[in-house]
Amino acid sequence: MCTRAVYAGCKVSNTLLVRASWRFFTRHPWQLWLTLLSIALGTAVIIAVDLANQSAGQSFRASVNVLSGTMTHEITAVRGTVPDDFYRQLRVEWGYRESAPVVEKTLVRDGVQYTLLGIDPFAAPLQQAAGVNIAAAEVNRLLTEPRAQVKISDELWVADIATVQGDSPGLTRIQLKLTEAQAAELQARLPPTLKLESFDSRQQVFTQMTQAFSTNLLAMSLLAMLVGAFLVYNTMTFSVLQRRQAFAIGRMVGVTGGQLFRHLLLEALVLGVIGSVLGVLLGVLLGQGLLVLVTQTISDLYVSVRATDVLLTPAVLLKGVGITLLAVLVATLAPAWEAAQVSPVQVQRQSTLEQGNQRRGAGLAVAGVVLMLASAGLIGYSGKQLVTGFFGLFLLIVGYSLCVPLVLRVALHGLQQLRLSLLPRMAIRGVQASLSRTSLAIIALTVAVSATVGVSIMIGSFRASVAEWLEMTLASDLYVSATSQEASRVNGSLHPDWLRRVQGLEGVAAVSTGRTARLTVEDFPLPALVLQPSSHSGRGFAFLEGDAAAIWQRFLAGEGLLVSEPFAYHRGKRRGDTVQVTTELAGKVTLPVLGVFRDYSATQGMVVLPRGLYERYWADRGISSIGIQAAAGADLAGLKRQLQTWAGELQQAGQPLVVRSNQDIREFSLQVFDRTFAITNVLRLLVIIVAFVGVFSALMALFLEKGREFAILRATGFTPQQLQRLVLGQAALIGLLAGLLSLPLGWLLSVVLIEIINQRSFGWTMQTHVFAFVPLQAVALALVAALLASIYPVRRMGRASVREGLDAR
Repeated sequence: MCTRAVYAGCKVSNTLLVRASWRFFTRHPWQLWLTLLSIALGTAVIIAVDLANQSAGQSFRASVNVLSGTMTHEITAVRGTVPDDFYRQLRVEWGYRESAPVVEKTLVRDGVQYTLLGIDPFAAPLQQAAGVNIAAAEVNRLLTEPRAQVKISDELWVADIATVQGDSPGLTRIQLKLTEAQAAELQARLPPTLKLESFDSRQQVFTQMTQAFSTNLLAMSLLAMLVGAFLVYNTMTFSVLQRRQAFAIGRMVGVTGGQLFRHLLLEALVLGVIGSVLGVLLGVLLGQGLLVLVTQTISDLYVSVRATDVLLTPAVLLKGVGITLLAVLVATLAPAWEAAQVSPVQVQRQSTLEQGNQRRGAGLAVAGVVLMLASAGLIGYSGKQLVTGFFGLFLLIVGYSLCVPLVLRVALHGLQQLRLSLLPRMAIRGVQASLSRTSLAIIALTVAVSATVGVSIMIGSFRASVAEWLEMTLASDLYVSATSQEASRVNGSLHPDWLRRVQGLEGVAAVSTGRTARLTVEDFPLPALVLQPSSHSGRGFAFLEGDAAAIWQRFLAGEGLLVSEPFAYHRGKRRGDTVQVTTELAGKVTLPVLGVFRDYSATQGMVVLPRGLYERYWADRGISSIGIQAAAGADLAGLKRQLQTWAGELQQAGQPLVVRSNQDIREFSLQVFDRTFAITNVLRLLVIIVAFVGVFSALMALFLEKGREFAILRATGFTPQQLQRLVLGQAALIGLLAGLLSLPLGWLLSVVLIEIINQRSFGWTMQTHVFAFVPLQAVALALVAALLASIYPVRRMGRASVREGLDAR
């Protein structure tokens, strides 16, 4: 039991420590702000990525809700529109009174794209049909004024259903409010030409499609936090070293090791909370910018999403702040424990710390090797688990980082054996003598630059693989395609006269047609291509196994379908297996998989059917695209001009179409690819910035700590310019070592990213391409980061007073 005297002593000791911390940080404000900035940047990246992901998802949910309101299901046509007569049958004869017809069109007003909904106010409450509240006066306008439209938002207008239909009969969908039992009963009664879908299942499909993309972004943000954790550890170690004399005095006057340990953890917690608050504010601003990139990528790859506002929820805050505080406390444990365990006499000896680090170097290296082996085992035996793969990747990074101090000590010892001039030898010796402080900054910069190396190799390899795939896939010279509004996907139908005109066009050697559709395969909606091939179409498929010629002949005979590599990977299918497809005319049928082909167009996978097989089970006879192979010596530019002329004549209302050469499509596809990885490049830059802050902080603390040594050098004849060159040399050495050490780790990261993470995320494989500029770029990046971080310390060293330095002020 503590006596009152003991309690009073503890209170005095704690007060002494708090005052000492306050005095230290007020005398070193730059160190305080750099520490807070490192923490804030790590928090900001996590918050920003979470905000962008969640806001994009919420935007999709809102778009579903605003079109559904209180409804739970909707009926749509397998192709085309729902007949007007079916709505009467559904509501009057079958008795589904809580139903509402909707006609939807996408229009442009004053250069802004918006959705126009046609509804029937008498069929159901307007709030149910449109998912929004409309004033009674506006309802009256819809019922009494011809062609009246009500603005709900800039992106949504509502009108009477007859106004929107015009001369085009048919409904886009019928919305219903159903129980599960009612939905099952209705599903059994629907004709094959119509399908029933719940709004919840649509959200689930969106989540499944974008989950891998969101996980990859989260992993990149956690890498920034990992680098930040190294920097926090580095900063706390510096602060312990700089206050070792104050701690020694405190221990001598009664402060216990336990009190010191708890105080340093509390200090780190306070810094973590303040840094987290700053990080949240910065993360909201950063999240707004990332949201644009995320929604662009989702719209390019999956479904159209329009999100403009970030959604900051308590869950996002707790996640970002919680991860930050955990990283800060874990990073502080080692320096706090070390400060608490060392005796007052040892705390005053810098050599004790260096000797301890030398003794621990071999043990850390052994632990690092064990972690890297564990990483390999975890990745190898985790099947298709993406999160486990990322955990193994982080184990690899941590294990490699633990090996760095020993490698640095060996490398610097080897450099000392070289016959160099005085200043280079002093720079090497200075870095070696301070490895307990510089090694963490080197590790942080190594990890950040290695991420750049690994991601650069992965993106470069991916881009080269996509370019090669496009070169092979685009076998025709010209393409006429119905497209989505943003022209990023082939979607819709061409005018029926297109095929007749193209087939009769002079200079055309062969014609192929394609029809894009969404089919339910293995109870999951997937994009499908219905192909009427020409003689050259077989060159557009690279099959992963089997005899390509035999597979193609069976495909032409209509014996089955082809599936993409992502579909085969995610569904566990191979050539010779079967898949179940829900058809329009025959219900569910089982079709054989003739082959698996390489594809980078759909992350969830796709299937390709021959036109004859498709027409056996579906009544759809539409065409979405036409591929044109020009005859030898034909005027390609002239053919394209003729097709563009016809495009003006055969343009259908509300259906964009484009005429493009295979070169145009390649360039557009690679532009979409570059947009897709724009957010990855931004996150990679943020990781480098976090590491830069750490190197700057380390150099500032190191050079200020060595102020007395530098002053002695000045007093013994060193000029300010020589001293500045010495400091620049040490900074350059730190950057060079970090750059070189980043190369092996970067290569290992690229292997894991290409061979493991990409396949588990998206289902496709690619060839690794080695680019000569990547290692040069990595070393240059580390050097530039270290030299830029040294500019202010170098200027400060050049202006420092010799007398103040000798007085250790």
